[in-house]
Amino acid sequence: MSGRRVRAAARYRHRGPLAATVAGALLSGVLLGAAPATAAGPNEAAWAGTWGTAPVPAAPDGVSRAGFADRTVRMVAHTSIGGDEVRLRLSHAHGTAPLVLGRVTVGLAEAPGSAAAVPGSLRQVTFGGAPGTTVAAGAQTVSDPLPYPVPAGADLLVSVYLPAPTGPVTWHWLAQQTNHVSEPGDHTGDAGTGAFTGAETSWFFLTGVDVRGAGTRGTVVALGDSQTDGGGSTPDGNGRWTDAFARRLAATPATRGIGVLNKGLGGNRVLRDGAETDRPQRGTSALGRLDRDVLDQSGVCAVVLYEGINDLQLAPYAGAEEVLAGLRTLAARLHERGTPVVVGTLTPFKDSPLWTAEAETERMAVNAALRTAPEFDAVADFDAAVRDPADPQRVRAAYDSGDHIHLTDAGYRAVADAVPTAPLTSCDPATSAPSPDGRTP
Repeated sequence: MSGRRVRAAARYRHRGPLAATVAGALLSGVLLGAAPATAAGPNEAAWAGTWGTAPVPAAPDGVSRAGFADRTVRMVAHTSIGGDEVRLRLSHAHGTAPLVLGRVTVGLAEAPGSAAAVPGSLRQVTFGGAPGTTVAAGAQTVSDPLPYPVPAGADLLVSVYLPAPTGPVTWHWLAQQTNHVSEPGDHTGDAGTGAFTGAETSWFFLTGVDVRGAGTRGTVVALGDSQTDGGGSTPDGNGRWTDAFARRLAATPATRGIGVLNKGLGGNRVLRDGAETDRPQRGTSALGRLDRDVLDQSGVCAVVLYEGINDLQLAPYAGAEEVLAGLRTLAARLHERGTPVVVGTLTPFKDSPLWTAEAETERMAVNAALRTAPEFDAVADFDAAVRDPADPQRVRAAYDSGDHIHLTDAGYRAVADAVPTAPLTSCDPATSAPSPDGRTP
């Protein structure tokens, strides 16, 4: 593919997830002290995303509509790659008034789903050297770089103190992750759990964690719907297909050091916004959020595009040709930036309450076209990976989470195994070479 970006690749330096190692390194500095911002020099590694999620508007009711005041929210971000420095992305994209961030810290979780931090691991994050900042409605903020040994495959705790009423929050509702809300006050520096008496399975304001270090090589972004979001996977188990894919990349020397960002959204469509329905939390369409959720992320070297089933099964319905046109438009926009695109076929959903014979016909038409479409660099045949051989319109029983459309952890592992890694050679200029017809083999 012409115009493909190349990125400097350095040898991966393994950093194990041992909490004691991280805590020891941090204790050599000042606990909860602010670190000065540093800029990357011409020969230093670039930033790469290690964790991400997609922001959406508040729901019509509930915690996202009510917002927070004088509370600390402590959220878990499971890293895909490690680094020596970290920075955070916080979004107020759907806010209605300025957002005051009091103090923000990062730490390392003692156990999955726990609000407890490894003793000595909490460090304060700054914004332009200040301990907090105010974010305008519709904007986002990126923290200063913080020297911090981030392990791959670890649970980071990001704690945000919200001193003033936030109004409706910018959030991500389908986290499949336990996050924590405190009693009144700033509890960003609390290693213990005593103040964190509330639990939510959503992320609030936090949309990304970037790392930088000798081993970072770039990031793959997964743009999708609830299948990418991990609907049906084990809560706090990191069983999404993107988690399994990150573990697969980390286990192979050729792809080690490549991060994975999950930009899936439950109920999301290629063509329509959630605001066009009674569920605004379905988010902006894939076409509308491509810049924010993909192109503006750090170190993007490939995209896995896995959307379209909601366009077929949710009213107002779209047909196969409309969905294909949208997917081709997304690919063309990514190719303009020199970014390879892997497209995923749509998985079965017969017996789901939303299944119809008409939608099934359209799904099969989409998949048939995608398997030979020249507009994409590779195809991940997710349909073939999870369908029941005895009845291809259904998900095989071992992969069915129970609602006949979302998958079990095992099903998501099968999806992760179906993603071709050849397009990821763009993350390593030493081996990057497009085939003569422009498609990565």
